[in-house]
Parts: sequence; C-alpha cells; structure tokens
Amino acid sequence: MKLYILLVLMATASVFAGVITPELETEMAYATDGELLRVLIRPVGRADLDFIENASRGLDRDSRREIASDVMKDFAEYSQSRIISQLESFSSENVFDIHPFWIANAVAVSASPAVIREIAEREDVLYVRFMSPNDILIEPVDIVNPAPPVDGNAWGVDKIGAPDVWAMGYEGSGIIVSVVDTGVNYNHLDLHNNMWHDTDAGYHYGWDFEDGDGDPMDSYGHGTHCAGSVASDGTAGTVCGVAPSATIMALRVGVSFSDEQDVWDAFQFSIDNDADVISTSLGWPQSQSPQRFEWREIEENVLVAGIIHSIAAGNEGGNTGQPFDIRTPGDCPPPWLHPDQTTTGGLSACVTVGATDSNDNLAYFSSVGYSTWLYDAPWNDYEDTSPAIGLIDPDICGPGVDIVSCNYSNPSGYTTLSGTSMATPHLAGCMALMLEANPYLSPAQIDSLLEVTSLDLGTTGKDNQYGSGRVQIYEAVLGALSVGVENAAGSVPPPGVVLSLTGRNPVSSSVAFNLYTGITGDMNISVYDISGREVATVSSGRIEQGTHSYLWTVPENTGSGIYFLIAANGAGADKIQLTVIR
Repeated sequence: MKLYILLVLMATASVFAGVITPELETEMAYATDGELLRVLIRPVGRADLDFIENASRGLDRDSRREIASDVMKDFAEYSQSRIISQLESFSSENVFDIHPFWIANAVAVSASPAVIREIAEREDVLYVRFMSPNDILIEPVDIVNPAPPVDGNAWGVDKIGAPDVWAMGYEGSGIIVSVVDTGVNYNHLDLHNNMWHDTDAGYHYGWDFEDGDGDPMDSYGHGTHCAGSVASDGTAGTVCGVAPSATIMALRVGVSFSDEQDVWDAFQFSIDNDADVISTSLGWPQSQSPQRFEWREIEENVLVAGIIHSIAAGNEGGNTGQPFDIRTPGDCPPPWLHPDQTTTGGLSACVTVGATDSNDNLAYFSSVGYSTWLYDAPWNDYEDTSPAIGLIDPDICGPGVDIVSCNYSNPSGYTTLSGTSMATPHLAGCMALMLEANPYLSPAQIDSLLEVTSLDLGTTGKDNQYGSGRVQIYEAVLGALSVGVENAAGSVPPPGVVLSLTGRNPVSSSVAFNLYTGITGDMNISVYDISGREVATVSSGRIEQGTHSYLWTVPENTGSGIYFLIAANGAGADKIQLTVIR
C-alpha cells in the first residue's frame, strides 16, 4: 500500500482513538497555569437527514431551509444541553466563551485542561479537539492594482456567455448569494445597489464574524473582488458580475488567520437569512490537517437545507497521480455524480471550481484531483484502489486568470487578480442566473446542468484537471428552462406525517422527537406496547403545518420492552419503534 495511504489511515484513526485528540493532549501538556485552550467538543450523534429530506420533499427553498435549520437546531440543543450546563457550572477563570453550533453538532469553548479532562469523560461526548487558527484564504497568485481600464464587460463574463442570458431577461434578480470572505466594500459603485440590506432584523449588508458586529466592510480586498465577479453591475464602467442584479450578502470572516468558528457561523447565518447560494474562496490545505470529518458533515447539512455551495479548489497546482491537492472542504463530494464518476459515494453541497485562462487553458496554479474518503469514517467512500478512481475533482472550471473586478479601497476602481478564488464567484453568479430562470431547481439539478453543458476540455469526459469542463452559462440556463415544474422540486406534494427521534434509542427517562405534518389539523400522538395497547398519550389536538418538537417523559410504571410511538392525522401517519430500558 502507498505510504500516503498509510499516513492518512493512521491520522484518521488517531482522531478517534481517544476522546481527547493527540494534538490537544500536547497543547494541554504545555499549557501554562491559568491558560485556557480553545477547544471543540463534539457530542455524540447528528441530526436525521433522512427525516429532513422526507419532511421537505416537494417544498420550495424557503420552506426547506426552515425545516432543515429547525431540525438541526433542535437536535443540537437536545444533545448539547447537558454538556453546556456542566460548562456553565465552572468559574470564568476555567471556562470562557461557550459557543454552540448547529450546522455541525459541536460546542466551541475556551477551557482549562482540568475542565477539558472532566468534559471528555462524559458518555455523550464523542471527542474534544484543539481549535488552531489557520490562514484559510486562497490568496491570488498575481495582482495588478489598479487594473487597466476595461470598456464594457470583463473578459470572463463574456467568455462564459453571461450577456446572452441577460438578453433573455435573467440577471440574477431576487437571488441571494452569500459571499463568505474578507467582507465587501458595500460603497463600491458597482455593488452598492446590489447589497443585502435594511432587513426586518435590522441587518445592513451582512455581518462581521471576526469583529462581532454588523459592519462587514472589507479591509483586505479579497472579498470585494469576489463579490464583484458575482454581481458587479458596471456602474463605475466595467461589468464584472456574471449576475449583475443578484443580491450580495457580505459575511466577513478572519482576514488573515481564522478558525472554523467564523466560517461555520457564516454558514448558519446564510441558512437563517435565506441565502440561495454560498460562495467561498477559501479552504484548508491538506498540509494543515483540516477537520475533514466535521466539514463533510457540514456540507451534507448545507445540501439537505437545499443550498448549493460554490467553492474554490485551491492554488496548490499539484498532480493527478495522488490525492489531497484539493483543499477542504472543496474535497467534499458534489450534489450530483457525473456518469464518469464510476466510484460512488455520498453527496454534499460542494461544487468545486478550478481556474482557466482566456484561451481555456488550465491555470498552472489550479489544484487538481483526485480526492478520497476511503479512510474517513463513517463514510469510507470514494475508494482509490484500482480499478476504483476516487472522487473526481474539481467538478468544473471557470475564468480565473487576470480577472478584473472591484477594488476594495477605491469605490470606483478595479483590480486584476488570478486564482481559483476568482473562478469560484463566476460559478456562483451562474448559479444565481439559473435559479432566477427556474427557482424550483435543486442543488443536484443545478450541478448536473452546469456540468453536462460545460465545454469539455482536456481528457474527454470529466477529469481531475478541468472537471467536466469550462462553464457555459447560456447553455446551462437553457437546460434549466427545459426542466419543467413537473420534474423540479416544487411539484411533489408534501408528505402527511413524518417522525424522527432527536434523542437516543434505547431510552430510559424521556424521548425527544420531531414531527412534521404537511397540513394543519388535529394530530394524535400516542405510545403503544407490543400488544397494541395504548399506554400513553403524548399530545392530542390541533397543530399547524410544519415542524414541531416534543419531549415525552416515560412514566415511572412503564416497564422495559418494545413500544411504538405513533402520530396520525387526516393526511397520514408515521411510527417509530422505541426500546425502553429500566
């Protein structure tokens, strides 16, 4: 077996060999008196994605996002509550800044080594690891500032056929693209009219997660340039945006060094505030030992919320003979598997983007595939042992060399940058155009249409350099329009009743569960023993259409055995088997 496979296997196994990871053990050993270490506590379990899929089948994007976030939040609250209560019992000298997440079932906290060891002994804790800040921006490889003047459209916008889509009447209007980056100069003339602002919640333009305030002003430049490639409308002279009427939600994360906390918060904000597309020109190189387990789960959760994610492959420019050139989470699977992806596995929200130049040559810096998850439990998929081919990466390419876009320090100026960071917002803009043309498209449909209509480059078919090829948005939008409502997500009637446990099974004292009903009306929820005798009524009465959370306390006189939780109304019924252990 190849050496790198052995190293990956050893590294992956070590993460779960003990409840406290080896890196954290080292940090604790060298911690000074009174020092608090920033750690991530991972509780046991995760939200039921099958329940979310069933409960949101046939619903629009807004409803799907709401159901997904409700279920994930309920599960996180249930599984984290006792851990957080214990953390709150310690003094501020030992515990500081408890920060729960729901996009991943996790809790970040600064804690003393003694507290960390005590928490790690809990049966409901899977592991505790150290959170180390890293440089996650995929920095441009070439910078020309100021950019030479461009009359009309930036070359990448024309190259992919965006003006032909505008002529059809689609410019991304009404579609929110969340740009998770270094912020955006929302005063730039090309962007100001397209910023997400003055919301009911009082948000103006987005949020700054590094400084914890509502001003996501860019002080670095990377985010403004990326936002321009999504939605610059040319007010200052050059149309840089693929979707010049799309709405930019600016979410500022760590400018030079960051950890997962900022980015995960930005993803949660995106889902909570109705983003349709997430665009991130960032990622963790494999040399930094990224948290692939957590990122795979997060990208699966983003997908089940109905959001598609355009993400940069990276600027490592390696070779296709071995994996781990693509940055994490760009190495997560896409929402749809190309027919050439003969080695199969699970799906996630990521559409990973490589960079091409104006002649459709692959940029020398563009990271290449393949990727593998064979040694990452619980997935263990995309095997790369011949004849298996691993996960083909990237998924697609877009303009990424000498890209003219908005300058952060000059509200009427432009800058020329190169990188997969520049290709990624081009694809995000394409996604916005497709969603305006057909708002019922699922992430899988968007991905498949983008890939099958792309200009095939390099090796015939999907390959580990160009992916499926260079995006052609006019052809993709024509494809989107050809997908009738009867084939899109909005046509399937919502289910009647769906149940899902949010707590553990077997149970002893209480049962936490979610219920989704497709109609408003009377609902009866009861528990029956194995003979069919009703032993308890959990709830009975009228409830509204949507998702509801319940906690049933098992009566003291209930003996050990098999029981059935049944919910029924006029639209249908669902059942869960429970094992009660006394």
